[in-house]
Amino acid sequence: MRATPRAWHFLAIAAGLAVLLAGAYLFFVHGYMGQLLDEQARNGARFGSASAMERVLDAVPVASAALVLVAVVIGLLRRRGVATTAALAVVVAANVASQLLKHEVLTRPDNGATGLWHNSFPSGHTTVFVSAVFAVFLVSAPRARPFVAMIGAVGTVLVGAMLVGSQWHRPSDVVGGILVVAIFVFLAGAVLARVRPRTSPAPRAAQRGTVVLLAVAAVVSAAAFGFAYVTADASVDGASTAMVAGLTAIAVTAGGTALLATRLFRRIA
Repeated sequence: MRATPRAWHFLAIAAGLAVLLAGAYLFFVHGYMGQLLDEQARNGARFGSASAMERVLDAVPVASAALVLVAVVIGLLRRRGVATTAALAVVVAANVASQLLKHEVLTRPDNGATGLWHNSFPSGHTTVFVSAVFAVFLVSAPRARPFVAMIGAVGTVLVGAMLVGSQWHRPSDVVGGILVVAIFVFLAGAVLARVRPRTSPAPRAAQRGTVVLLAVAAVVSAAAFGFAYVTADASVDGASTAMVAGLTAIAVTAGGTALLATRLFRRIA
């Protein structure tokens, strides 16, 4: 039986995620209406204690480093040298790419939509956390990966909500950070699919279920932003609606990438 999935499956998803990353940047960072929605979402997300959230966010890099250490230990115990190397490569590549994109490559034009126009896309905190989660994911046993992905997605949504609620980032920054990491995760998957494939193909029902879930998530996210778009001129209502749309986009991106990774990597040893 031919091993599934093949490397090109991972490469195709990585390419699709790169297109989504470019689209998010062009609309939310360069576009007038995207900037307006993004900034309204950030302004509408003033919830909880900012000082408490900042303390948690300050601990994210340390907690993420601990997760990477856990990933190395798991990889060594499972004798998965290639997977461990791939996990570390994802962490390094994603974080270097995120910082280069934010500080050296991408710009945020001052087109009159918002007052704060410094570039913060993609979010470095998000990249650090998500890359650490996926490092653990890559070295885990196939049967444990769905659990790691689920917990990681929930943690990503919480971190993303705190980044927006503390006014550190806009929702698109968090989405961008997730996508940057996911691109490198699926590039690593292309390597692992050639080195450590398993031969149990995914049931067609499971494949269809994944497509349906992703389609529903995309529709929900699009509907949320569509409603935010038509209320963008209302200062109070618009901010609340934009906040819901922004947090929905974060949840959809985190959940969607976790679902895709779970489906494809379940057949990688």
